Amino acid sequence: MLLDILDLVDFDLQKAIIDNYSLKEGLYIRVGEKVEYFIYKKPRKDEDKSLYLENLEGNARSDMYEWFCRRDYLSSILSVNKSIDPPKKKIHSNNYLSFFIKAKEWNEENRNYFDEKLEIFKTFSQFKKKQEKEVIQTFKSYILNEERLKDVEIKKEKFFSLYDEVMDIIAKKEVSNYVKLFFDEDVERYQNEAQIYFALKIYNKIETIHLIDNDIYGLSDFNMGLNQKKPYLEHKTKFPNLPFLVKKEDIFQIKELFDYLHTQNKIIKFDSNDFKIIVTKQSNNDQAEIIDFDILSKKDDFEKVVIENFTLAKENGDYLNELVFRDRDKFLGYLNEILYQNTIFNNLYDKVYNKLDNQLQNLIYLTRDLIKNYQKGDNYSLEILIKKFGFEFIKYQLKQGNILKAKKILNLIISLKGLEMNIDEKLNEIEKIIKNPTTLNSENFYILSGQIIKYLLDKSKKSDKRADMIEPFLRVNNAKKLKKEIEGLFFKYKHEIYLNSPKFNNALALVMAYENDEKIKKDKVLVGILTENIFYRKKDNE
Repeated sequence: MLLDILDLVDFDLQKAIIDNYSLKEGLYIRVGEKVEYFIYKKPRKDEDKSLYLENLEGNARSDMYEWFCRRDYLSSILSVNKSIDPPKKKIHSNNYLSFFIKAKEWNEENRNYFDEKLEIFKTFSQFKKKQEKEVIQTFKSYILNEERLKDVEIKKEKFFSLYDEVMDIIAKKEVSNYVKLFFDEDVERYQNEAQIYFALKIYNKIETIHLIDNDIYGLSDFNMGLNQKKPYLEHKTKFPNLPFLVKKEDIFQIKELFDYLHTQNKIIKFDSNDFKIIVTKQSNNDQAEIIDFDILSKKDDFEKVVIENFTLAKENGDYLNELVFRDRDKFLGYLNEILYQNTIFNNLYDKVYNKLDNQLQNLIYLTRDLIKNYQKGDNYSLEILIKKFGFEFIKYQLKQGNILKAKKILNLIISLKGLEMNIDEKLNEIEKIIKNPTTLNSENFYILSGQIIKYLLDKSKKSDKRADMIEPFLRVNNAKKLKKEIEGLFFKYKHEIYLNSPKFNNALALVMAYENDEKIKKDKVLVGILTENIFYRKKDNE
C-alpha cells in the first residue's frame, strides 16, 4: 500500500512538509561565524507563522523561519520514547549538528550529563545490540570519516563555550518551552546525520531488523502496531514471521510520506494516468495514521448535476440561479454545505464532534458511509442518501429556523429525481383551477395542500414557528390522512379566516374533495409549503 502511494508522488515530499511545518515555541539559536538568538511564539490561527520568529530585540525575522524549519524537521526525534539518551530522555534532537532540550533542563546540574551523552554521536558505539551493530556497520565509512570525527569535537566544544551564555538568556527572556541550537551547515549534512538515527529508531522494534544480502530490512512502525497484544499480525509459517519488511532506503521515504499526510486534510488523493489512490487519515499521538485506502479507476462516471429553483427561493432579494455541477468534488462540497453545515469531512471517521447539534450528529452517523462511498465513485450511494434521508435534512434545517437551506435541499431532492416542473406556471395553473373549480390532479393536490398548510400555520400566534408544526403532515402516509390533518388544522385556526376569502375557501374545498387515497408525495407537499404562497398574491391576480 505505502509503496503504491509513493509511486504516485510526483512532487518533493520534504518541500511540501516544510511548507506546512510549524516550529515549537522557544529559544532558537543559530551558530555560525556569529551566534544569533531568536524567540518563537505560537501565532494566532491563520496568521503567518514566520512573522512570529523574532530576534532578542523583538524584530521579526521571517527570513530565518524556513532555515530553522528545514533543520528542525531533520533533527527531531521520532518520539520521546525513541530518544538517544534513555532512560532520562532529556535530549530531543538526533544528531551532533543540533541540540534540543526543554529550557528547564539547560542548567549547571546537567552540564556533565550532556557532555557524556553527546559522545554518542561520534561513533554510536553505545548501541550494543546485534541488530544495532548491523545498522551502524552500513554507515561505518561515513561515521568513522576523519573529518567528521574532528567536526564532532569542534561542534561539541563550541556548544559548551555557549552553555553559560544560553543559560543567562533563558533566565533573562523567561524561556519556558524549548531551547533549540543549530549549527550553520547545509541541509544535506543534516540529512546525512539524521539518517543514522532514523535507521536505528524508525522501525517498529530493533529486533525486527534483519540483514538480507547486505541490506537492512525491518518492520515499518507506520500504521503498524505489532506487539504481544497483536499476535494475529504475525506470519507463523514464514521466517521472519513479520507481516512485511521494508528496506532501509524505502523507510525514509515512508517517514516523509506520513509526515506529509500529517499536514494534510483527512482525505488525500494521489493520481496517475489510469487510476487514483484515495487515502483517509487521522492523527494518533500527533502522527498520521491511515484508516482507509482505496485504489480506484481514474475514469469517473459522474453525471452532470443540474439543480433548479423549484421552490422560487430567494437569497439577498434575488431568486436563486440554476446550479450546474460537472465535478464530483465540487458537488460534494455543495452537499457538505447545505446538508451538513460544512462539517461532514471532519467527521467521516471515529466519533462525531460532540459540540454539534444532536440531530445533526445523528444524521452524520447515519449517512457518512454513504458520503464516503459516493466520494469513491459509487453513484448509487447518493440515490440512497436522498431517498432515505433527504426529508430528515429538510426537517433539521426547519427546526433550526433555516428556511433557505430547507428550500435548497428540496430543490436538490427534486432535481436529482429528474422531475420537470415550472413552479411559477404550476401555481398559476392552480390559481385558475381555484377560480373555476375542477378536479385536482395528483401533483396539484399535494402542492395546493402544502400551500394551505403554510397559510394556516402562519395564523399561529406562536412567535417561534418551528418544523414540529409541519412534521405531522409529513408523517402521514396517504392522501386520506393528509386531508384529515389539514381539516384539523383548519378547525384550529378557522377563526382567523375571513368569510369573504373565496380563494382560500375554494382551495380548501378542492383539497377535501380529492378522492384518490394514494401514497403521499412528500416532496410536492413540501414544495407547496416552502415556495411562494398564492394566498398572499395581490387580489387582481385572483
